[in-house]
Amino acid sequence: MLKKILLSACSFALVLGAGAQELRDNFYVKVLSEELDRNIRRLRLPDLGKPFFISYKLRNTVSQSLRAERGRIVTPFSGPSETKTASVKLLVGDYHRNFDYLFNDGSYIVLPDENNADEFRRVLWLETDRAYKKTAQQYNATMAALKRVTVDPKELELHDLSRIRAEVKDLGERPPIPRAGIERWKPLLEKLSALFVAYPQITTSSCHLAVTHAEEYLVSSEGAIIRRPVSQALLTISAAMPGDDGTNIFETYDEYVTRIDDLPDATALEAAARGIIKRILERDQASKFEGAYLGPVLFEGESLSNLISGFFRYSLGVNRKSILYPDNSTTFYEDKLGQKLVAADLSLTALPRLKAYGGRHTTGAFDIDYDGVEPPDSLVLVRNGVLKSLLNGRTPTRKFQEPGGFAYGERAYSAGVLKLTADKVAPLKDMKKELVKAAKEEGLPYAYIVRNVNVSYGQAPYLYRIDTATLKEELLTGFKFTNLNMRSMRRFVIAANQLRLWNQSFYSVICPQSMIIGEIELEAENSVVKAKPIIVTNPLLDKKAHSGPSGVFHPRPAHRRTSLEAAPVKTRRTSKK
Repeated sequence: MLKKILLSACSFALVLGAGAQELRDNFYVKVLSEELDRNIRRLRLPDLGKPFFISYKLRNTVSQSLRAERGRIVTPFSGPSETKTASVKLLVGDYHRNFDYLFNDGSYIVLPDENNADEFRRVLWLETDRAYKKTAQQYNATMAALKRVTVDPKELELHDLSRIRAEVKDLGERPPIPRAGIERWKPLLEKLSALFVAYPQITTSSCHLAVTHAEEYLVSSEGAIIRRPVSQALLTISAAMPGDDGTNIFETYDEYVTRIDDLPDATALEAAARGIIKRILERDQASKFEGAYLGPVLFEGESLSNLISGFFRYSLGVNRKSILYPDNSTTFYEDKLGQKLVAADLSLTALPRLKAYGGRHTTGAFDIDYDGVEPPDSLVLVRNGVLKSLLNGRTPTRKFQEPGGFAYGERAYSAGVLKLTADKVAPLKDMKKELVKAAKEEGLPYAYIVRNVNVSYGQAPYLYRIDTATLKEELLTGFKFTNLNMRSMRRFVIAANQLRLWNQSFYSVICPQSMIIGEIELEAENSVVKAKPIIVTNPLLDKKAHSGPSGVFHPRPAHRRTSLEAAPVKTRRTSKK
């Protein structure tokens, strides 16, 4: 038995060794390694320190997109395009003092299209020279400035860069974009975009499919050699129309997936497009919000996932305190560890390696981070409302001195997949009843529901006022949230008992399908500056309203309410409180 185990272990080691050698023989890895070795040995100027760390990153990307408007493909070039970019990170000094966290020099350079080793090395050589001179000068200037200030000794004791075990890992090559897979989307995009033609009041609309497949390489002077594949497909349906008051009414539908075959089918996408048409026309006729409101609000679906992403995606990472400059505008959540952050019924967990949930692939999962460090399977960030941990990379702080594996860029961190759970829940179908109950307990005649919003585009939420006596809903516009931030989650009331996955660009949120938050403030949007409406009337509306079946001009009756297929005559109403 022992002999079999030893033989299996030896076989596994041979496979790993062969894979590592194959990765070292990769064209891109060889180019990066050779130029890196040359520069780490020879870069030196008399008045500037010698670099102790260099890393090269290369991204080889192939992308393809299709765009349809009003029933036709309008993409000028529908074939795949390939781009190659690289970046250089160079540090002077040592692991203890190099000021990496103070300066950001992570710009990308474009490499030639052809796989020409000499040309790649020439571009990398020039960029490395530039990075060295700039970084070394910054290092000298910062060391001189440090002598003119008094710094907390505990901060000075911290290393500026933590050591890691260098990984040699091949996570896979770039997957090809299937030509047949792209081509079959052309008739569907044309069909979807043609749905908007019957509504001339919608002046702008499009259906856009973008597919990106890439492989990312990391080679460092520490010995790290990593290749990993990155894939994403995005389908966007958007529409816009001008409002009577000069505002631009628009809506988008986004579907992020890791592979094109995971996109919804034609039936679901047609329903999404028709939903956009219905809602954008309803918004144009909606009443204006008046006065102010302070009370419970029900957030449903994408509006909730975007709210959670907005609150926590970029907030729960470590921040190193500067030893030179004041950080008056920075929130250091490290100082809040062990304190209540949100309501006691809520917990947050980072799941960076979670590839799928509920039968769908996540877009945020990763096996190795930006710095070449493997993340844990999970990390509890908030438990029962109390902040327990933070996301971190290779920049040590007082409480996080070991690399965490959550680096997403230079001094940026990502959970990859963020899961929010609630202890106090109710059936999804009963959430409206729970909202009405919460409003009545506060003596409010109305409550509000937020639906269908994509805040990444700055889109205004769909706000519905619900009468607590009749349960009748009314869509309202012209409002704004005030003081809506992470602290609002302290006023959590109840959540639906069903969780769902919501994908964003290289990020995923798993959360309840709806949630009630108390004491949300709403005010009327009283902007004194607005864009002037379009002066000349829409020619398509003129043609449709003033011409009969024979094309002869017919005056349009005043205040005529038309169907969705015709342009409505707008009569702006005012909401009564």
